[in-house]
Amino acid sequence: MTVGFRDPKDPVREVIDRREPVLVVGLGRSGIAAANLLDRLGCRVTVSELMDRDRFKGSTSGLNQGIDVVWGEHTVDLFAGKNLVVLSPGVAPESLPVRVNENSGPRIVGEMELAFRLSRVPWIAVTGTNGKSTTTTLIGEFAKAAGMDVLVGGNLGIPAVELISRDPDPSCLIAEVSSFQLETIETFRPSIAALLNITPDHLDRYPDEESYIRAKKNLFLRMREEDRVIVNADDPIVAGLVRDIRPAITPFSRKKRPRGGVFLEDGKIVIRSGRTKIGVIAARDIALVGTHNLENCLAAVAVAWKMGIEPEPMAEVMKTFSGLEHRMELVGYIRGVPVYNDSKGTNVGATVRSLEGFSGHVILILGGKDKGTSYEPLHDPVSKKVGLLILVGEAGDRLHNSLADAAETVRARSLEEGVRLAVDRARPGSVILFSPACSSFDMFSSFEERGLFFKRLIRRYLDMR
Repeated sequence: MTVGFRDPKDPVREVIDRREPVLVVGLGRSGIAAANLLDRLGCRVTVSELMDRDRFKGSTSGLNQGIDVVWGEHTVDLFAGKNLVVLSPGVAPESLPVRVNENSGPRIVGEMELAFRLSRVPWIAVTGTNGKSTTTTLIGEFAKAAGMDVLVGGNLGIPAVELISRDPDPSCLIAEVSSFQLETIETFRPSIAALLNITPDHLDRYPDEESYIRAKKNLFLRMREEDRVIVNADDPIVAGLVRDIRPAITPFSRKKRPRGGVFLEDGKIVIRSGRTKIGVIAARDIALVGTHNLENCLAAVAVAWKMGIEPEPMAEVMKTFSGLEHRMELVGYIRGVPVYNDSKGTNVGATVRSLEGFSGHVILILGGKDKGTSYEPLHDPVSKKVGLLILVGEAGDRLHNSLADAAETVRARSLEEGVRLAVDRARPGSVILFSPACSSFDMFSSFEERGLFFKRLIRRYLDMR
Protein backbone atom coordinates (compact mmCIF):
# COMPACT_ATOMS: atom_id res chain seq x y z
CA MET A 1 0.00 0.00 0.00
CA THR A 2 1.15 3.55 -0.72
CA VAL A 3 -1.04 5.20 1.94
CA GLY A 4 0.32 6.47 5.22
CA PHE A 5 -1.08 8.35 8.19
CA ARG A 6 -0.84 12.14 8.16
CA ASP A 7 -0.59 12.07 11.97
CA PRO A 8 1.49 9.16 13.35
CA LYS A 9 -0.51 9.36 16.60
CA ASP A 10 -3.89 9.18 14.88
CA PRO A 11 -6.18 6.88 16.96
CA VAL A 12 -7.52 5.37 13.75
CA ARG A 13 -4.02 4.03 13.15
CA GLU A 14 -4.28 1.82 16.24
CA VAL A 15 -7.49 0.24 14.90
CA ILE A 16 -5.86 -0.53 11.58
CA ASP A 17 -2.53 -1.64 13.03
CA ARG A 18 -4.35 -4.09 15.30
CA ARG A 19 -6.49 -5.24 12.36
CA GLU A 20 -9.66 -4.75 14.35
CA PRO A 21 -13.15 -5.32 12.93
CA VAL A 22 -14.53 -2.17 11.28
CA LEU A 23 -17.95 -1.24 9.90
CA VAL A 24 -18.61 0.64 6.66
CA VAL A 25 -22.13 2.08 6.37
CA GLY A 26 -23.52 2.42 2.86
CA LEU A 27 -22.76 0.37 -0.24
CA GLY A 28 -22.40 3.10 -2.85
CA ARG A 29 -19.16 3.69 -4.73
CA SER A 30 -17.56 5.48 -1.76
CA GLY A 31 -18.59 2.72 0.64
CA ILE A 32 -17.16 0.02 -1.60
CA ALA A 33 -13.91 1.98 -2.01
CA ALA A 34 -13.58 2.48 1.76
CA ALA A 35 -14.34 -1.18 2.49
CA ASN A 36 -11.79 -2.37 -0.08
CA LEU A 37 -9.07 -0.08 1.25
CA LEU A 38 -9.61 -1.15 4.85
CA ASP A 39 -9.70 -4.79 3.76
CA ARG A 40 -6.36 -4.40 1.97
CA LEU A 41 -4.94 -2.80 5.10
CA GLY A 42 -5.82 -5.98 7.01
CA CYS A 43 -8.99 -5.02 8.84
CA ARG A 44 -11.98 -7.33 9.15
CA VAL A 45 -14.64 -5.36 7.28
CA THR A 46 -18.43 -5.54 7.40
CA VAL A 47 -20.63 -3.34 5.21
CA SER A 48 -24.15 -2.36 6.29
CA GLU A 49 -26.60 -1.36 3.54
CA LEU A 50 -30.02 0.05 4.42
CA MET A 51 -31.73 -1.24 1.29
CA ASP A 52 -32.81 -4.84 0.89
CA ARG A 53 -30.73 -6.89 -1.50
CA ASP A 54 -33.53 -7.23 -4.03
CA ARG A 55 -34.21 -3.45 -4.05
CA PHE A 56 -30.56 -2.39 -4.29
CA LYS A 57 -29.95 -0.69 -7.66
CA GLY A 58 -26.17 -0.48 -7.47
CA SER A 59 -23.50 -3.07 -8.16
CA THR A 60 -21.43 -5.04 -5.67
CA SER A 61 -19.10 -6.47 -8.30
CA GLY A 62 -16.25 -4.20 -7.23
CA LEU A 63 -16.34 -5.32 -3.59
CA ASN A 64 -13.39 -7.46 -2.46
CA GLN A 65 -14.17 -11.10 -1.82
CA GLY A 66 -14.51 -11.94 1.86
CA ILE A 67 -16.16 -8.66 2.89
CA ASP A 68 -19.48 -9.35 4.60
CA VAL A 69 -22.56 -7.34 3.60
CA VAL A 70 -25.56 -7.00 5.93
CA TRP A 71 -28.71 -5.90 4.12
CA GLY A 72 -31.91 -4.20 5.17
CA GLU A 73 -31.15 -2.10 8.26
CA HIS A 74 -28.39 -0.57 10.35
CA THR A 75 -28.78 -2.39 13.67
CA VAL A 76 -27.21 -1.52 17.01
CA ASP A 77 -25.62 -4.98 17.08
CA LEU A 78 -23.58 -4.18 13.98
CA PHE A 79 -21.88 -1.29 15.82
CA ALA A 80 -21.04 -3.40 18.88
CA GLY A 81 -17.36 -4.20 19.13
CA LYS A 82 -16.41 -1.77 16.34
CA ASN A 83 -13.97 0.97 17.28
CA LEU A 84 -14.12 2.46 13.78
CA VAL A 85 -17.19 3.13 11.64
CA VAL A 86 -16.87 4.74 8.20
CA LEU A 87 -19.90 6.54 6.76
CA SER A 88 -20.60 6.84 3.06
CA PRO A 89 -21.60 10.41 2.03
CA GLY A 90 -25.20 9.40 1.29
CA VAL A 91 -25.78 8.19 4.86
CA ALA A 92 -27.11 10.83 7.24
CA PRO A 93 -25.47 10.59 10.69
CA GLU A 94 -28.92 11.01 12.28
CA SER A 95 -30.06 7.78 10.64
CA LEU A 96 -27.60 5.68 12.64
CA PRO A 97 -28.70 3.77 15.76
CA VAL A 98 -25.75 5.32 17.67
CA ARG A 99 -24.77 8.94 18.14
CA VAL A 100 -21.91 10.46 16.18
CA ASN A 101 -18.90 11.96 17.98
CA GLU A 102 -19.90 10.97 21.50
CA ASN A 103 -17.11 10.26 23.97
CA SER A 104 -18.19 6.64 24.29
CA GLY A 105 -18.85 4.20 21.48
CA PRO A 106 -17.16 3.80 18.12
CA ARG A 107 -15.24 6.53 16.32
CA ILE A 108 -17.42 7.48 13.35
CA VAL A 109 -15.75 9.21 10.40
CA GLY A 110 -16.79 9.93 6.85
CA GLU A 111 -15.13 8.35 3.84
CA MET A 112 -13.42 11.65 2.92
CA GLU A 113 -12.16 12.16 6.46
CA LEU A 114 -10.64 8.67 6.38
CA ALA A 115 -8.92 9.45 3.07
CA PHE A 116 -7.48 12.68 4.47
CA ARG A 117 -6.09 10.90 7.52
CA LEU A 118 -4.48 8.26 5.30
CA SER A 119 -2.83 10.72 2.89
CA ARG A 120 0.18 12.95 3.39
CA VAL A 121 -0.19 15.31 0.42
CA PRO A 122 -1.86 18.74 0.38
CA TRP A 123 -5.54 18.83 -0.52
CA ILE A 124 -7.35 21.35 -2.70
CA ALA A 125 -11.09 21.27 -1.85
CA VAL A 126 -13.94 22.69 -3.93
CA THR A 127 -17.49 23.00 -2.63
CA GLY A 128 -20.67 24.95 -3.35
CA THR A 129 -24.22 24.19 -4.39
CA ASN A 130 -23.46 24.29 -8.11
CA GLY A 131 -20.42 24.14 -10.37
CA LYS A 132 -18.26 21.92 -8.13
CA SER A 133 -17.58 19.21 -10.69
CA THR A 134 -16.72 21.54 -13.56
CA THR A 135 -14.49 23.73 -11.39
CA THR A 136 -12.70 20.76 -9.83
CA THR A 137 -12.08 19.23 -13.24
CA LEU A 138 -10.80 22.53 -14.64
CA ILE A 139 -8.32 22.93 -11.79
CA GLY A 140 -7.08 19.42 -12.39
CA GLU A 141 -6.66 20.10 -16.12
CA PHE A 142 -4.80 23.34 -15.38
CA ALA A 143 -2.43 21.45 -13.09
CA LYS A 144 -1.81 18.68 -15.61
CA ALA A 145 -1.18 21.22 -18.38
CA ALA A 146 1.39 22.85 -16.10
CA GLY A 147 3.18 19.51 -15.66
CA MET A 148 1.97 18.73 -12.15
CA ASP A 149 1.18 15.17 -11.02
CA VAL A 150 -2.19 15.50 -9.30
CA LEU A 151 -5.10 13.32 -8.22
CA VAL A 152 -8.63 14.54 -9.05
CA GLY A 153 -11.88 13.14 -7.67
CA GLY A 154 -13.73 12.97 -4.38
CA ASN A 155 -17.45 13.60 -4.70
CA LEU A 156 -16.68 13.84 -8.42
CA GLY A 157 -15.99 10.47 -10.00
CA ILE A 158 -13.35 8.52 -8.10
CA PRO A 159 -13.78 8.46 -4.28
CA ALA A 160 -10.88 9.93 -2.32
CA VAL A 161 -10.16 6.66 -0.50
CA GLU A 162 -9.63 5.04 -3.88
CA LEU A 163 -7.48 7.90 -5.19
CA ILE A 164 -4.99 7.85 -2.34
CA SER A 165 -3.78 4.34 -3.13
CA ARG A 166 -3.26 5.06 -6.85
CA ASP A 167 -0.21 7.35 -6.81
CA PRO A 168 2.65 7.15 -4.29
CA ASP A 169 3.77 10.76 -4.60
CA PRO A 170 1.36 13.24 -6.25
CA SER A 171 1.78 17.00 -5.90
CA CYS A 172 -1.67 17.30 -4.34
CA LEU A 173 -5.19 15.88 -4.30
CA ILE A 174 -7.90 18.05 -5.87
CA ALA A 175 -11.28 17.04 -4.48
CA GLU A 176 -14.86 18.00 -5.04
CA VAL A 177 -16.44 18.09 -1.58
CA SER A 178 -20.15 17.86 -0.76
CA SER A 179 -22.03 19.12 2.27
CA PHE A 180 -22.72 15.48 3.19
CA GLN A 181 -18.98 14.78 3.37
CA LEU A 182 -18.40 17.89 5.47
CA GLU A 183 -20.85 16.70 8.14
CA THR A 184 -18.40 14.10 9.48
CA ILE A 185 -14.97 15.76 9.38
CA GLU A 186 -12.67 15.99 12.38
CA THR A 187 -9.13 16.64 11.10
CA PHE A 188 -9.84 17.61 7.48
CA ARG A 189 -7.80 20.67 6.55
CA PRO A 190 -7.31 21.61 2.88
CA SER A 191 -4.43 23.90 1.97
CA ILE A 192 -6.66 25.70 -0.52
CA ALA A 193 -10.46 25.65 -0.39
CA ALA A 194 -12.98 27.17 -2.79
CA LEU A 195 -16.59 28.02 -1.94
CA LEU A 196 -18.39 28.73 -5.21
CA ASN A 197 -21.97 29.61 -4.24
CA ILE A 198 -24.79 28.66 -1.91
CA THR A 199 -28.45 28.29 -2.82
CA PRO A 200 -31.09 26.17 -1.03
CA ASP A 201 -30.57 22.47 -1.62
CA HIS A 202 -30.97 19.05 0.00
CA LEU A 203 -33.86 20.12 2.23
CA ASP A 204 -34.99 16.52 1.97
CA ARG A 205 -31.98 15.79 4.21
CA TYR A 206 -31.48 19.01 6.20
CA PRO A 207 -34.20 20.43 8.48
CA ASP A 208 -33.64 23.97 7.17
CA GLU A 209 -31.38 26.06 4.95
CA GLU A 210 -29.24 27.16 7.90
CA SER A 211 -28.25 23.55 8.62
CA TYR A 212 -27.14 23.12 5.01
CA ILE A 213 -25.08 26.33 5.21
CA ARG A 214 -23.46 25.24 8.48
CA ALA A 215 -22.37 22.00 6.83
CA LYS A 216 -20.68 23.99 4.07
CA LYS A 217 -18.90 26.18 6.61
CA ASN A 218 -17.32 23.09 8.17
CA LEU A 219 -14.87 23.26 5.27
CA PHE A 220 -12.98 26.04 7.08
CA LEU A 221 -13.00 24.60 10.62
CA ARG A 222 -9.38 23.41 10.69
CA MET A 223 -7.85 25.81 8.19
CA ARG A 224 -5.10 28.16 9.41
CA GLU A 225 -3.81 31.61 8.57
CA GLU A 226 -1.31 30.25 6.06
CA ASP A 227 -4.02 28.43 4.10
CA ARG A 228 -6.03 30.06 1.29
CA VAL A 229 -9.77 30.32 0.67
CA ILE A 230 -11.27 31.24 -2.71
CA VAL A 231 -14.79 32.72 -2.50
CA ASN A 232 -17.47 34.12 -4.78
CA ALA A 233 -17.67 37.85 -4.04
CA ASP A 234 -21.00 38.05 -5.90
CA ASP A 235 -22.78 35.62 -3.57
CA PRO A 236 -24.06 37.36 -0.40
CA ILE A 237 -24.45 34.14 1.57
CA VAL A 238 -20.87 33.13 0.79
CA ALA A 239 -19.57 36.60 1.67
CA GLY A 240 -21.32 36.46 5.05
CA LEU A 241 -20.09 32.95 5.74
CA VAL A 242 -16.39 33.77 5.48
CA ARG A 243 -16.27 36.98 7.51
CA ASP A 244 -14.84 35.32 10.61
CA ILE A 245 -12.61 32.59 9.16
CA ARG A 246 -8.87 32.39 9.83
CA PRO A 247 -7.29 31.74 6.41
CA ALA A 248 -6.55 34.47 3.86
CA ILE A 249 -9.33 35.08 1.33
CA THR A 250 -9.00 35.51 -2.44
CA PRO A 251 -12.27 36.65 -4.05
CA PHE A 252 -13.46 36.02 -7.59
CA SER A 253 -16.22 38.01 -9.25
CA ARG A 254 -18.09 38.33 -12.52
CA LYS A 255 -19.61 41.67 -11.51
CA LYS A 256 -16.98 43.44 -9.38
CA ARG A 257 -13.22 44.06 -9.45
CA PRO A 258 -12.06 42.98 -5.99
CA ARG A 259 -8.56 43.69 -4.72
CA GLY A 260 -6.23 40.74 -4.84
CA GLY A 261 -8.78 38.71 -6.72
CA VAL A 262 -9.80 37.32 -10.10
CA PHE A 263 -12.46 39.12 -12.10
CA LEU A 264 -13.83 40.04 -15.50
CA GLU A 265 -12.60 43.29 -17.05
CA ASP A 266 -13.17 44.46 -20.62
CA GLY A 267 -14.30 40.97 -21.58
CA LYS A 268 -11.20 39.25 -20.16
CA ILE A 269 -10.43 37.17 -17.08
CA VAL A 270 -7.89 39.15 -15.08
CA ILE A 271 -5.79 38.32 -12.01
CA ARG A 272 -4.94 41.26 -9.75
CA SER A 273 -1.62 40.57 -8.03
CA GLY A 274 -0.59 43.54 -5.91
CA ARG A 275 -0.75 46.52 -8.27
CA THR A 276 -0.35 44.35 -11.34
CA LYS A 277 -3.16 43.06 -13.53
CA ILE A 278 -2.45 39.86 -15.40
CA GLY A 279 -4.67 38.95 -18.32
CA VAL A 280 -5.54 35.27 -18.66
CA ILE A 281 -8.04 34.80 -21.50
CA ALA A 282 -10.81 36.64 -23.33
CA ALA A 283 -14.23 35.34 -22.32
CA ARG A 284 -15.16 34.85 -25.98
CA ASP A 285 -12.30 32.32 -26.32
CA ILE A 286 -13.59 30.06 -23.53
CA ALA A 287 -15.11 26.85 -24.88
CA LEU A 288 -17.55 26.44 -21.98
CA VAL A 289 -20.91 28.14 -22.52
CA GLY A 290 -23.03 30.11 -20.07
CA THR A 291 -22.48 32.75 -17.41
CA HIS A 292 -22.40 30.07 -14.71
CA ASN A 293 -19.46 28.44 -16.44
CA LEU A 294 -17.70 31.79 -16.67
CA GLU A 295 -17.94 31.93 -12.87
CA ASN A 296 -16.54 28.40 -12.68
CA CYS A 297 -13.59 29.51 -14.82
CA LEU A 298 -12.96 32.53 -12.57
CA ALA A 299 -12.93 30.28 -9.50
CA ALA A 300 -10.65 27.71 -11.12
CA VAL A 301 -8.20 30.43 -12.22
CA ALA A 302 -8.10 31.83 -8.66
CA VAL A 303 -7.36 28.40 -7.17
CA ALA A 304 -4.74 27.56 -9.81
CA TRP A 305 -3.00 30.92 -9.30
CA LYS A 306 -2.67 30.16 -5.58
CA MET A 307 -1.26 26.76 -6.54
CA GLY A 308 1.50 28.53 -8.45
CA ILE A 309 0.20 27.78 -11.94
CA GLU A 310 0.91 30.40 -14.60
CA PRO A 311 -1.87 31.84 -16.83
CA GLU A 312 -0.65 30.28 -20.10
CA PRO A 313 -1.59 26.65 -19.36
CA MET A 314 -4.89 27.82 -17.87
CA ALA A 315 -5.77 29.68 -21.06
CA GLU A 316 -4.87 26.71 -23.27
CA VAL A 317 -7.17 24.44 -21.29
CA MET A 318 -10.10 26.88 -21.32
CA LYS A 319 -9.89 27.22 -25.11
CA THR A 320 -10.66 23.54 -25.59
CA PHE A 321 -12.42 22.25 -22.44
CA SER A 322 -16.10 22.09 -23.40
CA GLY A 323 -17.51 20.66 -20.17
CA LEU A 324 -18.57 17.46 -18.46
CA GLU A 325 -21.26 15.01 -19.43
CA HIS A 326 -24.76 15.86 -18.17
CA ARG A 327 -23.78 19.48 -17.43
CA MET A 328 -25.18 21.77 -20.14
CA GLU A 329 -24.09 19.11 -22.63
CA LEU A 330 -25.03 19.80 -26.22
CA VAL A 331 -26.58 16.52 -27.41
CA GLY A 332 -27.29 17.60 -30.98
CA TYR A 333 -29.78 19.42 -33.20
CA ILE A 334 -33.33 18.53 -34.20
CA ARG A 335 -34.53 20.53 -37.23
CA GLY A 336 -31.88 23.09 -36.33
CA VAL A 337 -32.97 23.28 -32.67
CA PRO A 338 -30.16 22.66 -30.14
CA VAL A 339 -30.86 20.15 -27.36
CA TYR A 340 -29.01 20.37 -24.04
CA ASN A 341 -28.70 17.65 -21.41
CA ASP A 342 -28.32 19.27 -17.98
CA SER A 343 -29.33 16.25 -15.89
CA LYS A 344 -26.80 17.37 -13.24
CA GLY A 345 -29.12 20.33 -12.64
CA THR A 346 -30.48 18.66 -9.51
CA ASN A 347 -31.52 21.81 -7.67
CA VAL A 348 -33.34 25.07 -8.38
CA GLY A 349 -30.18 27.18 -8.37
CA ALA A 350 -28.55 25.02 -11.02
CA THR A 351 -31.53 25.34 -13.36
CA VAL A 352 -31.70 29.11 -12.82
CA ARG A 353 -28.01 29.37 -13.75
CA SER A 354 -28.51 27.24 -16.84
CA LEU A 355 -31.41 29.42 -18.01
CA GLU A 356 -29.20 32.50 -17.67
CA GLY A 357 -27.23 31.35 -20.70
CA PHE A 358 -30.23 31.68 -23.06
CA SER A 359 -32.00 34.74 -24.39
CA GLY A 360 -35.44 33.11 -24.63
CA HIS A 361 -37.65 30.64 -26.51
CA VAL A 362 -36.60 27.76 -24.23
CA ILE A 363 -38.59 24.53 -24.09
CA LEU A 364 -37.73 23.42 -20.56
CA ILE A 365 -38.23 19.87 -19.28
CA LEU A 366 -38.37 20.05 -15.52
CA GLY A 367 -39.03 17.65 -12.65
CA GLY A 368 -37.99 14.56 -10.75
CA LYS A 369 -37.88 13.75 -7.04
CA ASP A 370 -38.82 16.72 -4.89
CA LYS A 371 -36.07 17.87 -2.49
CA GLY A 372 -38.22 20.12 -0.33
CA THR A 373 -36.88 23.46 -1.59
CA SER A 374 -38.95 26.37 -2.89
CA TYR A 375 -39.44 26.62 -6.65
CA GLU A 376 -40.19 30.34 -6.42
CA PRO A 377 -36.66 31.39 -7.62
CA LEU A 378 -37.53 29.74 -10.96
CA HIS A 379 -40.60 31.88 -11.53
CA ASP A 380 -38.93 35.01 -12.89
CA PRO A 381 -36.42 33.31 -15.25
CA VAL A 382 -39.12 30.93 -16.50
CA SER A 383 -41.49 33.82 -17.22
CA LYS A 384 -38.77 35.66 -19.16
CA LYS A 385 -37.10 32.82 -21.07
CA VAL A 386 -39.34 29.75 -21.25
CA GLY A 387 -41.92 29.39 -23.98
CA LEU A 388 -43.06 25.91 -22.96
CA LEU A 389 -42.62 24.22 -19.60
CA ILE A 390 -42.90 20.42 -19.59
CA LEU A 391 -43.23 18.84 -16.13
CA VAL A 392 -42.28 15.25 -15.38
CA GLY A 393 -41.81 13.10 -12.31
CA GLU A 394 -42.85 13.09 -8.69
CA ALA A 395 -42.41 16.85 -8.18
CA GLY A 396 -44.83 17.71 -11.00
CA ASP A 397 -47.71 18.89 -8.79
CA ARG A 398 -45.57 21.25 -6.71
CA LEU A 399 -43.84 22.58 -9.82
CA HIS A 400 -47.21 23.18 -11.48
CA ASN A 401 -48.53 25.06 -8.46
CA SER A 402 -45.45 27.28 -8.41
CA LEU A 403 -44.87 27.90 -12.12
CA ALA A 404 -48.07 27.37 -14.11
CA ASP A 405 -48.67 31.14 -14.35
CA ALA A 406 -45.09 31.82 -15.51
CA ALA A 407 -45.27 29.99 -18.87
CA GLU A 408 -47.42 27.62 -20.86
CA THR A 409 -47.24 24.39 -18.86
CA VAL A 410 -48.00 20.77 -19.70
CA ARG A 411 -47.67 17.60 -17.66
CA ALA A 412 -46.02 14.49 -19.09
CA ARG A 413 -46.53 11.00 -17.67
CA SER A 414 -42.90 10.04 -18.33
CA LEU A 415 -39.64 11.52 -19.51
CA GLU A 416 -40.20 9.77 -22.83
CA GLU A 417 -43.51 11.58 -23.29
CA GLY A 418 -41.89 14.84 -22.18
CA VAL A 419 -39.21 14.52 -24.86
CA ARG A 420 -41.83 13.77 -27.51
CA LEU A 421 -43.81 16.88 -26.53
CA ALA A 422 -40.64 19.00 -26.64
CA VAL A 423 -39.68 17.72 -30.10
CA ASP A 424 -43.20 18.27 -31.43
CA ARG A 425 -43.11 21.92 -30.33
CA ALA A 426 -39.52 22.66 -31.34
CA ARG A 427 -39.15 25.35 -34.02
CA PRO A 428 -36.11 27.20 -35.43
CA GLY A 429 -34.97 29.77 -32.91
CA SER A 430 -36.00 27.71 -29.90
CA VAL A 431 -33.89 25.57 -27.54
CA ILE A 432 -34.74 22.29 -25.79
CA LEU A 433 -33.26 22.19 -22.29
CA PHE A 434 -33.51 19.26 -19.87
CA SER A 435 -32.57 20.76 -16.51
CA PRO A 436 -34.73 19.03 -13.88
CA ALA A 437 -34.13 21.17 -10.72
CA CYS A 438 -34.85 17.93 -8.84
CA SER A 439 -33.00 14.77 -7.93
CA SER A 440 -33.31 11.67 -10.09
CA PHE A 441 -34.38 9.14 -7.50
CA ASP A 442 -38.07 8.93 -8.38
CA MET A 443 -37.30 7.21 -11.68
CA PHE A 444 -33.52 6.68 -11.87
CA SER A 445 -30.64 5.60 -9.64
CA SER A 446 -28.52 8.68 -10.43
CA PHE A 447 -28.40 11.85 -12.48
CA GLU A 448 -25.99 10.02 -14.80
CA GLU A 449 -28.51 7.26 -15.55
CA ARG A 450 -31.20 9.91 -16.09
CA GLY A 451 -28.99 11.90 -18.46
CA LEU A 452 -28.04 8.84 -20.49
CA PHE A 453 -31.71 7.89 -20.84
CA PHE A 454 -32.56 11.42 -21.97
CA LYS A 455 -29.81 11.30 -24.60
CA ARG A 456 -31.02 7.95 -25.89
CA LEU A 457 -34.50 9.43 -26.30
CA ILE A 458 -33.17 12.50 -28.11
CA ARG A 459 -31.02 10.50 -30.50
CA ARG A 460 -34.14 8.94 -31.96
CA TYR A 461 -34.91 12.34 -33.44
CA LEU A 462 -31.45 13.63 -34.37
CA ASP A 463 -31.77 12.61 -38.03
CA MET A 464 -34.73 14.98 -38.39
CA ARG A 465 -34.00 18.18 -40.33
